[in-house]
Amino acid sequence: MQSTRLFAPATGLFRGLARNHTQTSAVSISGQRYFSNTFHARNEDTTKTPEAVEAAGEESVQEEEEVEPVKLSRRRRRFHEWANGNGSKYSRPAKGTTNYLGTSNPFPNNPLFQPRTPLSDARRQEIYDSFISDPEQWSVRKLATQFGISLKRVEAILTLKAQEKEMEMNGVALQKKFNKGMEQLMGVDQALDTLKEPLIDIFPAVGKPKFKTLKEDASFTPKDAANVLGRIPFKDLERRVIESEQAEFTLPTPSAPLDSSAVNNKTTKRSKFVIVDTSS
Repeated sequence: MQSTRLFAPATGLFRGLARNHTQTSAVSISGQRYFSNTFHARNEDTTKTPEAVEAAGEESVQEEEEVEPVKLSRRRRRFHEWANGNGSKYSRPAKGTTNYLGTSNPFPNNPLFQPRTPLSDARRQEIYDSFISDPEQWSVRKLATQFGISLKRVEAILTLKAQEKEMEMNGVALQKKFNKGMEQLMGVDQALDTLKEPLIDIFPAVGKPKFKTLKEDASFTPKDAANVLGRIPFKDLERRVIESEQAEFTLPTPSAPLDSSAVNNKTTKRSKFVIVDTSS
């Protein structure tokens, strides 16, 4: 019994040494395994051919390309269905008329925006020729009344046409085909009613409202209202503004024609920005 008690601590000591030896040997074995694997991997990398490397790169690219398809929302799917169905007619312009989503407005959610069809180049040329033939007979006001457009629009047409004639005198080529194509897209060639614009837009400064008590059978004309407000009657104000606008307008004086060398330089400089029709 005593001998067994004496050798018991020694037995525990030998067991601890054996356990430490086992762990050390396992660590050394695992280290050898890692070293051998690394060594074999280095040998394999050195023996790879360029074809194998390229094939591996293609496989990685294919794995990257195989991505899950993007899930479209319900609204996006409905939009694609409409664009491929009834909405396909809006993918290309309609020649000779507008191709709006609405009947007369390009933005259905904004029904108040209804742009008017612009005047054709032939109509603008007619206005310019009439004014040049006899400025006294075909005044700005008479042209505006004849064609149903405002005084400002007539003045703009005459000014732009004068600039156009000056450019032609200087040898600048005008883009007639581009102008004709834009007229077809804007629906200029279709039969429309004549524009009815006021001769001039007047925006008087409006102050605070004023009230005046009147009898039921009392007459109250616009002139009486102007006297109460301390203003000029609207008809008189409109007449004065029209006369002043008509008196101020004069066509710009054409400048002297350029030399042939200057015309060639200007033509070559502008030829880089000429829009060419490639549809035909």
